[in-house]
Amino acid sequence: MVEYLAGNRIRGTTAERPNVGDGTGGTKTTNSGDNIHTFTTTGNSTFTANSDLTVQYLVVGGGGGGEQGGGGAGAVRQATGFSVPAGTYTVTVGAGATSGNANGGDSIFSTITSNGGADGGGGSGDNGGGNGNASGGGGYSGASGASGGTYGSDGGDSTASLQGAGGGGAGGAGSNSGGSTAHGGIGVVNSIVGSTIGELSGGSYYVGGGGGGGGSSTSGNGGLGGGRDGKPYQSSSASYINSGGGGGGGYHTGGDDQDGDHGVVIIKYTPTSLNVQDGAVYYDITLNKEYVLYNNTWTEV
Repeated sequence: MVEYLAGNRIRGTTAERPNVGDGTGGTKTTNSGDNIHTFTTTGNSTFTANSDLTVQYLVVGGGGGGEQGGGGAGAVRQATGFSVPAGTYTVTVGAGATSGNANGGDSIFSTITSNGGADGGGGSGDNGGGNGNASGGGGYSGASGASGGTYGSDGGDSTASLQGAGGGGAGGAGSNSGGSTAHGGIGVVNSIVGSTIGELSGGSYYVGGGGGGGGSSTSGNGGLGGGRDGKPYQSSSASYINSGGGGGGGYHTGGDDQDGDHGVVIIKYTPTSLNVQDGAVYYDITLNKEYVLYNNTWTEV
């Protein structure tokens, strides 16, 4: 049986030596004794499970670009009770689309893939795009929005000349445009307690909002969950909150607000072993050796 001694010292067998926090990778925080690993940098990185874990996850694809129709939100997948055997896993965070006619990047953790949101329609009579399990883009100038996938919603239809419809959100379809403003579809609540990723509203953080439609003289609000607003003239600057929100439509294209927001991967679990701190000393009675913990690694003294 493990013995906890004075002076941050522990004694036990080789098999009893505590795992170090049970996981590494991303930005690690804690909430009520649980560990939360948040990955916000686009591209590939790694998550290492030092023991078999049962986790809660949130995986959001990058948002689709808005053209005149609003961009669709990245797919939002979240669940509890997901088994992660000990090992190292590639984590991919999808980037938001950087042009109006492009899809967002896919976000991936283990077997979970959230496709990037689809692009909004642009040019006379252009339908919104679709992309896998994500939300569809809004149509433009009399064209239809695209159907959303399993973890997204439909883009809105445009029934008016020179008007873009709203992009689909993870929680609802984009608004149709018929001579009035067309808003992006609403996102969904980030269900990971202790995480502050997303757009704050009413005490909850929302991700996966659709981009608002843009028209020659109308503006559509982005959907709650990081969807960007649609405007006649788009802004040349944009902020990123890793919500996977769709880019806003712009009648006059070229602004950064037409870019989709980046996605995110979050992993949460209850540690299955002691969260020991750097500087702890473990005496292994099996091997008759001492180890000190430094930078999450046990090193023989």
